[in-house]
Amino acid sequence: MSAEKKKTGMKVVPPDKKKCVWMEAGVVSYKLCDNNYDCPTCAYDRGMQIKMARERAATANVEEPVKVDRASEKAFESWVEKMLKLPADQRKCRYMISGHVSRKICPNAYECGNCSFDQMMQEKLQPEELEVQKLLEVDGFLVADGYYYHEGHTWARPEHGGRVRVGLDDFAAKLIGKLDRLELPGIGQEVKQGDAVLQIRRNGNSVRAVSPVDGIVTYINYDLLENPELAIERPYEKGWLYIVEPVKLRKNLKSLYFGNKVKEFFDEEKEKLFKEVHEEMAIAADGGQPIKDVFADLEGDRWQSLVKKFLRS
Repeated sequence: MSAEKKKTGMKVVPPDKKKCVWMEAGVVSYKLCDNNYDCPTCAYDRGMQIKMARERAATANVEEPVKVDRASEKAFESWVEKMLKLPADQRKCRYMISGHVSRKICPNAYECGNCSFDQMMQEKLQPEELEVQKLLEVDGFLVADGYYYHEGHTWARPEHGGRVRVGLDDFAAKLIGKLDRLELPGIGQEVKQGDAVLQIRRNGNSVRAVSPVDGIVTYINYDLLENPELAIERPYEKGWLYIVEPVKLRKNLKSLYFGNKVKEFFDEEKEKLFKEVHEEMAIAADGGQPIKDVFADLEGDRWQSLVKKFLRS
């Protein structure tokens, strides 16, 4: 009777569903994936990682040696640790588990952020170009309506599914002008609001730009690696930088400029700009035509120090 009850009580994976990696690895008995195997952005995966870390810490910090049986020890293992115990030819790539490819074995110990195949798949599955509803001109600089702006001249735009897309604003683009290369944060990297995470290089000099929000990087704009000028020419559309799964978005957004506050902020920044370089720039005091490259005639340390000041880096 008990055997029959156990048999009928077993949960079956529906034909149109797939096992979560924690179930696939045997850490949990039953959990279906509801996030398209995008583990870095999954709340369940994050919760399990935190749980495993706390359990290890609790065991490691006790004063008396604790005897841990093999069953308890296994309970502390993450899905990656479980998968790594399998023979090499059985370690399914997460894109095989998700069904994106028919067969692919992980050769990189599940360090997806350092995997060339993962990078290729990220490019293939990359989000589409943004469509800006409305662009406004503020003192010669363009502002995208509906975006949130950091004082370091990066923007954040919440999107469907809770993710946030990040980019440089037009003020930053015109400060930087023509650039040679952008160095983006890596997939899976944690970024914090106000921390410098982006490297910008021009004529042998470099500056850094800050992140407008806290989060984990889930996508980067691979088009910028071959054509970094997109970040300058179309900063609100094709020139976006990366996408994050936010950690404390509501708190972050409160410290960003939005709506009418954006115009006030750009007005103040324009005034500061005049005070800094009014003798070196040919810009009309009333704004004039849109500026293309604020520091085109500045070189070396002068360019670097001025851009750093406005990018708050």
